[in-house]
Amino acid sequence: MRFPKPSNQSHKNSVQWLLFVVLLLLAPIVGRADEFDDRKDHLQQLIDQANIIRDNLGSDLVNALSKGGARFVLLGDKADLLMGALDAAKLASNPFEAENFISRLAGSDTSEEAVAWCGRNAIIGFNDSGSFARTMFPPSPSPSGSLSSDGWSVSTNAGGSFSDKGILLPDPVPSGTLRVNLFGDPVVGCTDSATFYYSSLATRRTTGPPVSFFSAISLSKSTDGGVSFGGAKIAVQKPASSHFLDKDWMAVQRFSGADIIHITYSDFFFGPPCPPPVPIGVSIEYVRSTDGGTTFGSPIVIDQVCGLRPFLQDSHVAAGNGSDVYVAWESFPNLLGPGRQINIRKSTNGGVSFGPAVVVTNVTAVGSGFYVQGLFRDNFDFEGLAVDTSGGSNSGNVYITWQDGRNRNQTDPFGFFGGCPIGTPPGPGYCFADVFSTRSLDGSATWSAPVRVNDDPITLKVDHMFPAVEIDRNGQVFTVFYDRRRDSRNFLIDTFTAKSRDAGQTWKNHRVTEKNFAAIHGEDFFADASYMGDYLGVAADRLRQGDGVIVSWGDNSLGNPNVAFARVSGEEEDEE
Repeated sequence: MRFPKPSNQSHKNSVQWLLFVVLLLLAPIVGRADEFDDRKDHLQQLIDQANIIRDNLGSDLVNALSKGGARFVLLGDKADLLMGALDAAKLASNPFEAENFISRLAGSDTSEEAVAWCGRNAIIGFNDSGSFARTMFPPSPSPSGSLSSDGWSVSTNAGGSFSDKGILLPDPVPSGTLRVNLFGDPVVGCTDSATFYYSSLATRRTTGPPVSFFSAISLSKSTDGGVSFGGAKIAVQKPASSHFLDKDWMAVQRFSGADIIHITYSDFFFGPPCPPPVPIGVSIEYVRSTDGGTTFGSPIVIDQVCGLRPFLQDSHVAAGNGSDVYVAWESFPNLLGPGRQINIRKSTNGGVSFGPAVVVTNVTAVGSGFYVQGLFRDNFDFEGLAVDTSGGSNSGNVYITWQDGRNRNQTDPFGFFGGCPIGTPPGPGYCFADVFSTRSLDGSATWSAPVRVNDDPITLKVDHMFPAVEIDRNGQVFTVFYDRRRDSRNFLIDTFTAKSRDAGQTWKNHRVTEKNFAAIHGEDFFADASYMGDYLGVAADRLRQGDGVIVSWGDNSLGNPNVAFARVSGEEEDEE
């Protein structure tokens, strides 16, 4: 924040005056980003003037002012609260939504943000435990009685402001279906200013007989710019008795006049093709639709492992130029221990078939390999895959971002998970997270040496986490990530973006949060106690009408997890 804190002892103003100022400032800005910024700038100017006057007068003369005069001069004392109220007005999720207060023990968590942007319209999808609480209890807003933990917000001014649209319902459900329950991990995309897509983890129960229960990935479609969504389609489903589909990702593109939907996911399965005595395995799989999500083809297995120790997770899919499609994922050969790798496969025929796997990079886990400081989970290292389709000189470049603990570490007797082994022989440790990027100039066949994205001093023992990556219409590469550089104790979190104008070789960092916040988790009955989201959101304008990106993150500054956003310009910004 720009405003200085006055050095003199604070004076008490009336609560009524403070509430009046906050309401006066908030009232005109609903749905108007330009007026929001104007009001914030105006308030900052008043605070600056008040602080100058107070410093010049000194405490004795301030005490001699009238009540009205003192109210103005002491504005600086209330700067945090006033600016915080304005910042709260720029949340994408509604912190006062009724669903958040059905229970005082459940329903307050919004997290895992995904962004789609086409022209003047944009949406943010997110996990919303308040939506789940609302659909649990009658009268249900779902005609089929289905559950949903998905929410979304809409912008009609290219990311200047967002409006929370409430619960993403699966209704009307497909024929022969009793219920489709939506369980989050949202990913969103768009192909024009009217057409938006939303994928989610789901379950499906049929009407029968016999009644069948499936683990699934769903797809919802909007044809009105994200204002509303139609019923959920099932992109892929497998019997829930032997399969659990997890961690979906999606890319959408308009190709030869048709909307192509690419979806990947992890399939944790029990039984064939994994043999006894431990018939357990996991696959990274891919499905696609060539008719805008009406129908989907059969799954293609991208990678598969069997056994108790190795697993695969965290796949991403991206559409490149022409018929190029890329699927990348992380391999965990020793559970949460060392040996992690990011791999990629490429299709040159639109997803009909894929070439051989290529190792992109080895990965050193962050934190303990599962937890980071603040005791929230952060075990998925690979967070971003993007292809430059701008048509510029770097068009066709492929970029991957991830978090990595290779640079700095310390021994830690509570680093039980073994992802950060320290010393000889190796013992438990804590590895501090940096954000890294790498690029391929030859369609993912070879990859550059990793580049450190966060530009703070490498000697700082702080974490940088959850990086997502995107390319705007000018070929500029953007990342967004959590960052603790402004707290040497490594507790408080900011959100930073980084921008590269030279195809990922160098990066300039920019802080988008005005106030950092603590890790907050374990406050919601529906969420795992260690969960604080697994990814952040970033999107460029798919229609190439605007430059820069819209970013979204989980923000804890109000005392619980909410969804915040920012429009990040492609112009030069001051380095933080």
